[in-house]
Amino acid sequence: MSVHRSLPPIFACVLATAGCASNEVRTADDYNPGSTPEAQFEKGASLCDKQAESDEKNMGNGPLDPTHSTYNRMFDACMRASGWTRKPAK
Repeated sequence: MSVHRSLPPIFACVLATAGCASNEVRTADDYNPGSTPEAQFEKGASLCDKQAESDEKNMGNGPLDPTHSTYNRMFDACMRASGWTRKPAK
């Protein structure tokens, strides 16, 4: 029984740790443009930014989501769909 009682606090700690690791908004700097010309890459990233902002507003989270999870998920999906890969985490 004591294991079941300690499970929720452990779960809460794991969630808190995971949430703290992702509090930054993704940007073009997080992606490798490969051989794409800089102007084209910046334009594509700007379109992904607009799409992610729109999705975040539609989901109703906006500034109420300190982890920016909705924005980051859409930005990542858009950038990957454009053929760009994320740089390794620092």
